[in-house]
Amino acid sequence: MSGPKVVRIVTAEELLALREAMLHRLDQAVARWQAQCERIGERDASAVAAVMARRQALQALVADSDNTRYARLIEAEIAFLQADTRDREARAVDRAAAGRQQQRRQRDNAAAVLKTLQDRPVDAEAGLLQALRALADGHPGADAEAVLARAFALLSPPEEQATLSEDQRALATALQTSAPTPTLADWVAGQPADPGREARLLRVDRYIAELQVLQGPAVAAPYLEALHHAEQETAPQRRNLLLDSLVLELAAASAAFAQRRVQLERLQDVASRLAALDPVDHAPLLAQVGACSTDTALPLLTALAQQCDTALASHQQALAAVSRRQAVLDGLASLGYEVREGMATAWQDSGAVVLKKAATPGYGVEVGGQADGVRLQVRAVALAADRDRSRDRDIETLWCGEFGRLQALLHGQGTELVVERALGVGEVPLKEAIATATPSGQVQVSHARSGPA
Repeated sequence: MSGPKVVRIVTAEELLALREAMLHRLDQAVARWQAQCERIGERDASAVAAVMARRQALQALVADSDNTRYARLIEAEIAFLQADTRDREARAVDRAAAGRQQQRRQRDNAAAVLKTLQDRPVDAEAGLLQALRALADGHPGADAEAVLARAFALLSPPEEQATLSEDQRALATALQTSAPTPTLADWVAGQPADPGREARLLRVDRYIAELQVLQGPAVAAPYLEALHHAEQETAPQRRNLLLDSLVLELAAASAAFAQRRVQLERLQDVASRLAALDPVDHAPLLAQVGACSTDTALPLLTALAQQCDTALASHQQALAAVSRRQAVLDGLASLGYEVREGMATAWQDSGAVVLKKAATPGYGVEVGGQADGVRLQVRAVALAADRDRSRDRDIETLWCGEFGRLQALLHGQGTELVVERALGVGEVPLKEAIATATPSGQVQVSHARSGPA
């Protein structure tokens, strides 16, 4: 098909810019991964070295990589970083939840031991009782287990062995039953249990630990207060209802945070690319993005991301349009067509430009279509109405060969020029571009007549 054509063009500059944008997005993901690992105490020097080595390898592929393959590599690395971050967060949350459960056990045990001591005529030192009360009130010290052990020792039977003679001690040992002396752990295990309460508290502990690790103590504080209120309830049914309600609130808060975090990460990615391209014109928008956090409302995060997407697309489209026009004009110039200064601007302003060639007087090539899109129209045109029309078919056939050379030339430079629709030679009359020369030497179309493209 050698007549008028609709072509799609993607320049080498555009393809390179896409790969650079992918690498920039990876850099954002690496920075987030490192910062989060550091914040939650999961920094791993060997893992950091491995991630940075893979990042350097991907950077080396930017200049000459296939975009489809490069996108797969980048997406795979970003997915790994996200999954690794979640795994490390889960370990940190597990540790925090286990710490909360240990503190609760210590608190419950302290309360039980304290009650038992108060019910017995046991002489306990004031310092021990004070430490035991603090532990029972939920204020554990570094020596919580030692305090419990000392308090439990007061509950053990008094040592009578010291007042016995050696023969009496030997007889007592021989008569001793096989039952072991109870330990603190045995005593704790023998205390009354409430499986329903324990199951609910395990879920609450996990959620609160997640809040503390991922969002900070201030966010978890209201839920800790609600938990304290629920645990003060003495009626089991009422307490369980309060704990169930708290679990639902915590689950909703966790899900909402996850949504906000995903949207914030996407916003930060697109904003960082916009800042790299045009920080001055979009300074107010970028300032708004900089003020956002995971506490920012989801609708605002979404709206800002859409604004950044629109601004970035507009900027990239304008840059791509320039590179497309220049790539086509440079290619035609290498085929012998006259390309003059200002022709790219004329194309942008009028939507089309006609190029002449000394070897085919009276004829030229028109390239049209708004180049801020990826689709262009190219066709051979006649520059005069008074001509030998028998040459029109030969000119179209000649242009077909030249178009093939143009495709090959651009392909060698990394630019793709793909035909999406084409008409056959002679299928429509050759378009007439009755042109006049402007002072700058451009060909300005003043009238055109043709069949459909």
